[in-house]
Amino acid sequence: MSRVRILGIGSPSGDDQAGWLVVDALPAAGLQCDEGMVIEKLDRPGANLIPLLEGAAWVILIDAMQSGSPIGHIRHFGAGDWPAYSQGLSSHGFGVLAALSLARELGGLPSRLDLYGIEIGLVSPGKQARSEIQAVAQHLARRIAGDVIAPIGQA
Repeated sequence: MSRVRILGIGSPSGDDQAGWLVVDALPAAGLQCDEGMVIEKLDRPGANLIPLLEGAAWVILIDAMQSGSPIGHIRHFGAGDWPAYSQGLSSHGFGVLAALSLARELGGLPSRLDLYGIEIGLVSPGKQARSEIQAVAQHLARRIAGDVIAPIGQA
């Protein structure tokens, strides 16, 4: 059983790399993967996300979103927030919210789930993420590292 599973969701298409950039920045933010922790980048997992939620006490998901907020805006969804949210999270067909909803119906959600959406601009295949997305990814990585390290230090 994984104590913590951090999943950065994205694609190699410009700003849609936001989740991947956060995961890549975690070591520099002070979070090292240890026993009982999984840190992984996923390429548009769709329904394949569901089995990755199983067996973890705490899952942190990071994905791009397009909701009309300013580019680089970070939105945090706790357990009570995402079920009521219906727009903009994930730039993929069968996105994160659909997978989480199905996992909830199947009884497969972890006891703690934190979902972060990073507002992006255009999805540009073959391009790098814009500098604003790269900067906010660094910021969010530090925030997540702090959140994860604090409970580990108290254990």
